[in-house]
Amino acid sequence: MKITNLKFRVPKQNAGNLKSYVDITFNDCLVIHNAKVVEGKNGLIVSMPATKINKKFVDIVHPITAEFRKYITDEVVTKYTELKK
Repeated sequence: MKITNLKFRVPKQNAGNLKSYVDITFNDCLVIHNAKVVEGKNGLIVSMPATKINKKFVDIVHPITAEFRKYITDEVVTKYTELKK
C-alpha cells in the first residue's frame, strides 16, 4: 500500500505534545481519519486513532508490521516537517 494523500489539521488550541491531526489516504481507496502527529521522547511520531475501553485506550486501526508502521511514520513526519518550514 502506498500513501497517496495526507491532509493535516492544526489543533484548535494548544494541545501539549499534539502537533497536528492527519488523515492518511492509501491507494486513493482507503483513508484513516484523525491519526495524530505527536512530539514523542525521540522526535515526532504518528499515533493511530484510538477509543477508550474500560479506562484504557485501544487503537481502532493500526499497522501490523514494524516496516509498515515505519513507512507511515516516515512519510507523515517528512510531509509535516516540509509544511512547517
